[in-house]
Amino acid sequence: DGLYHLFYQHHPFSTTWGPMHWGHSVSRDLIHWTHLPIALEPDELGFIFSGSAVYDKDNTSGFGREDKKPIVAVFTHHSDRGERQSIAWSLDHICFTKYSHNPVIENPGIRDFRDPKVFWYEEGKYWVMVVSAGDRVHFYKSKNLIDWQKTGEFGPEGNYAPGVWECPDLFPLEVSGGEYKWALVVSMGMPSYLGGSKTQYFIGNFDGERFTPTNSTGRVEWIDYGPDCYAGNTFNNTPDNERIFIAWNMNWTYADKIPASDYRGIMGFPRTLRLVDTPSGLKLAFDFIESLNLLRKEKIEIKDRIDLSSDTFYFEGIGDGEFTVKLINERGEILVFGIDNQNRFFVDRRRSGISDFSEYFPDVYYANRVFTGRCQFKALWDVCSLEILADEGTINMSVNAFPTERYTRVITSGNVDGYIYQFF
Repeated sequence: DGLYHLFYQHHPFSTTWGPMHWGHSVSRDLIHWTHLPIALEPDELGFIFSGSAVYDKDNTSGFGREDKKPIVAVFTHHSDRGERQSIAWSLDHICFTKYSHNPVIENPGIRDFRDPKVFWYEEGKYWVMVVSAGDRVHFYKSKNLIDWQKTGEFGPEGNYAPGVWECPDLFPLEVSGGEYKWALVVSMGMPSYLGGSKTQYFIGNFDGERFTPTNSTGRVEWIDYGPDCYAGNTFNNTPDNERIFIAWNMNWTYADKIPASDYRGIMGFPRTLRLVDTPSGLKLAFDFIESLNLLRKEKIEIKDRIDLSSDTFYFEGIGDGEFTVKLINERGEILVFGIDNQNRFFVDRRRSGISDFSEYFPDVYYANRVFTGRCQFKALWDVCSLEILADEGTINMSVNAFPTERYTRVITSGNVDGYIYQFF
């Protein structure tokens, strides 16, 4: 239908966590979104936890009609009886009907068994599910989205926390010359003093049943080095098979405490993914989707001081050696990023605005550089969210800040060149 469908965890009666529903929004460009009616509501089997949705174009499930192919939602039913995987379908892609014989996968006897990601595996002509199962993930396959067979596991080797993995994703990316590797992405909730919510990934091979890492599992690879990027997932069926990632830009450490009255978190700006070869092996690299360029209006060359008239703006720059970029408002609140004297990319939000709601919020975040020499970076500030991509997109830092007034100036120091684009 030419639409991106975004399903997300939603509690319609409160801004704090509660009985989970599935919210539903659609977009043609991944920037302008339209809210649709709630897709899934809790029932006698439990709350509706995370999952994914697929377009069943060949009607393998039998839920469709000749003239209408279904979207099938695959989700976790959560209750005191355990977590189990269930499905629902929709022919108009708005209103969903739950399968009458749910769940389709019973709990295998573990507490944490949730967040199924499903995709079509063309080589085997079947559906694949990767689902979190405690400190590891399980793999399943199905011809019809109803009858599932377990094929393998991965973990707990490489589990950084170690602890419960959540919201897995699995997808192929081209390396070069038609060669592909697979990326397995898992999120985890660590203790607050270790950073709280984080997401790591592995690069390897997938044969349709099992995942085998080719990068060392002894070295952790982070999706994002900031504190506010969690439970990210990628879209299926995108034009040109582009792999597009979107995350919840928040941290469970303080998600219920942020200074907001009518929401509890935001979605990050969509990013495209690719694989790049680095001195330490293959890494995921991110870029903002091209639609961002359509929003750019006023172009300002980066200089020592820039006055701003918008609370949404975008940087494209190159830094050589140490440099800083400071976002400042009339109250002296300041959000800083750049490269320090140890050649680390950093973001400092200790004096960025309101921060007394959590002892873990005011902090400095660091990422060791992946490449040497000059550092290209992109940074998007949108009201209360800073997202930075650096070193060809191998360093990502998502950091929220809550200034009491909008930032009105940018002040730079060190050798940094480039442009700022304001959005109106």
